[in-house]
Amino acid sequence: MNKFPTKKIACGAGIAVGVPLLYFVLLYFFVFMPSFGRMEPDADGKVVEHYGGIENFQRNQEDSEWFLAKVPIRLEMQSYDGLKLVAFFLPAEDAKGTILLMHGYHSSPMRDFATLARFYNGLGYHVCIPYQRTHGESEGKFLTFGIKERFDCRDWILKIDDMFEGSLPIFVEGISMGCATAVMASGFENLPLNLRGFIADCGFTVPREAIFYELTQSYHLPASIARLFIATGNLYTKIFAGFSLDDYTTFDALKINRRPMLFIHGSADSRVPVSMTMANYECCSFPKELFLAEGAIHAMAHLQQEEKYNKRVREFLERYGAK
Repeated sequence: MNKFPTKKIACGAGIAVGVPLLYFVLLYFFVFMPSFGRMEPDADGKVVEHYGGIENFQRNQEDSEWFLAKVPIRLEMQSYDGLKLVAFFLPAEDAKGTILLMHGYHSSPMRDFATLARFYNGLGYHVCIPYQRTHGESEGKFLTFGIKERFDCRDWILKIDDMFEGSLPIFVEGISMGCATAVMASGFENLPLNLRGFIADCGFTVPREAIFYELTQSYHLPASIARLFIATGNLYTKIFAGFSLDDYTTFDALKINRRPMLFIHGSADSRVPVSMTMANYECCSFPKELFLAEGAIHAMAHLQQEEKYNKRVREFLERYGAK
């Protein structure tokens, strides 16, 4: 007589345990790992769309070929946690300084910076473009969106300064996640005196909010489901990657920053809202400039508004690069 209730209880207990377990397993493999793990840039079928058209794509290819034909120097550095980090370094004759370029999320140095690297090198700057951890030739299993005490971008700045014994001005530019990386690096108090300024192109503010925007706008998830995914993802980042999505934000850095900032954002950006750059701009209390590139999509202001973009960054470098 008691067999049926016992089976029913066992079945209910199995569901109670199995459904959450299945949720956590599926989220780990199909959401967390694709988002925070190693992944190459978009397949060829999405490349033209990324650049906003075939002309921009071809321009990037030409500039990538130009850069690689210059046979840039391969730099290596060990991260705080023992990973090998790799960068391309393209020297300039009688250099005015060095520009460190931080690429975006699941992207690469050439994908984001081929055209700008050629432009800056033509202005007389050494160009250094690292692979961020978990990208390309740099090691790492998980992305880190910002851990104040352990930050690769800061270490690249220190390495460049040491290479030239503090004799040359340094600027840092980042695009998208690389922009947030650059801005967050400004919040350190032991940065070299020759670090003259930051160029912040279409970056986010708080990692949690950037992910929420992507889930609700690009994947059209209900806000409640998006926040559930983020809460679970944050648990995974703590367990597997050693940081929280709330550990460190651009706002935290900008309250400490003591260097000029040029904020840039495309008005047609659908990946990171313009409001995030505006929020960073408002938070910055040191000399700051703002360039909104009319009609430019995400990370493409330097190609879609090239003349205006180049003018603004050239003026910024001239203004703050002089000793």
